[in-house]
Amino acid sequence: MKAVHFGAGNIGRGFIGELLYESGFSTTFVDVVKATVDYINETNSYEMYIIDNNEKKVIKNVKAFSPITNEADIVEAICEADLITTSVCVDNLDKIAPTLAKGLKERLNRGIGKVDVMACENAFYATDMLKKALVENTKAPVTEEELDKVGAFPNVAVDRIALSTVINGVRVPQIQAAFELVIEKDKMVNPEAQPIKGAEYVENLGMYLERKLYVFNCGHAATAYFGYHNNCETIHDALEVPEIKADVVAVMKESAMAMTKKYPFKFEELEAYIEKILKRISLEALHDEVVRVGRSPIRKLNLKDRLVGPALLAESYGLDNTHLAKAIATGYTFDYKEDEQAVEIQAYIADNGIEKAVEKYSGLTPDQKLYQLVIENYKAIKA
Repeated sequence: MKAVHFGAGNIGRGFIGELLYESGFSTTFVDVVKATVDYINETNSYEMYIIDNNEKKVIKNVKAFSPITNEADIVEAICEADLITTSVCVDNLDKIAPTLAKGLKERLNRGIGKVDVMACENAFYATDMLKKALVENTKAPVTEEELDKVGAFPNVAVDRIALSTVINGVRVPQIQAAFELVIEKDKMVNPEAQPIKGAEYVENLGMYLERKLYVFNCGHAATAYFGYHNNCETIHDALEVPEIKADVVAVMKESAMAMTKKYPFKFEELEAYIEKILKRISLEALHDEVVRVGRSPIRKLNLKDRLVGPALLAESYGLDNTHLAKAIATGYTFDYKEDEQAVEIQAYIADNGIEKAVEKYSGLTPDQKLYQLVIENYKAIKA
């Protein structure tokens, strides 16, 4: 079987690429980083490490192309593919859309059968976002009707800690052993097919997507922002501080309680999930920097994302969200100079005040209780 995967970063090679290899696929990676493309093509393989035991693993049967110099080869690979996946970060879906659209349009013109296209991104319904980007791209026009003739677009929930290190001048993925890949099976070309081994195929993906974003990612981001504010270097360091750990646990439990009202989760089940998450993210060997986890705060402080989303959900059920509000407020103090989004938020606050910033970036309004809680917490933090 053949797969095309857009994005040869930590998640691309270390997570999805590994699973594709273990599932018997020969994978063509698409990436703009020439050094990565050259490295993969040198031996048609690449190395990765399992962090838990520092085990080296070699992934074979791979090649790579750059959309800048080898778009025609990518189009051909898409025509031959049995599966197409992405892990480029949702902010970049519009950038890969033209090349993917060209490949799918050519596949349609040749009368080749339908193919599953899955965006394995850390966001709600990322495949839907990818499909929208395909339709809206102007460089390679394609209609939604054409896409539905040539592809199926199941959404996916992903969960795996993926880092990297540089070895002999090459960035090598370092991946935690535990992972979760949940696929919306009813939207697949063949709902009974299970092309990726180790994945879970479900009908109600929404509850798993929300659990991942509103509990796991929520707690991870809260740890990063609390840790950064307290001058901690890593997530491990932050969770070694009792006050920070207590706040993080409280944040996650507030979110979990809201989840039990919306979905058929039991609170005890989510408590066990929280405990498992905390063990994973606090592993010292990860050396996971708070600035990495906290990066892109415009996205992470968005109305529907990992902190504001569960806080509003809790508020809608009349539940406590005071710790979530504190985490959001602390996110607005994330002033890491090497993060463009952090720099933008801080500049906006300096020019317009925190009140306007919370309205602009989190979509909250002064008539909402959460808005008032965030402002109060922010001013207390900055006092």
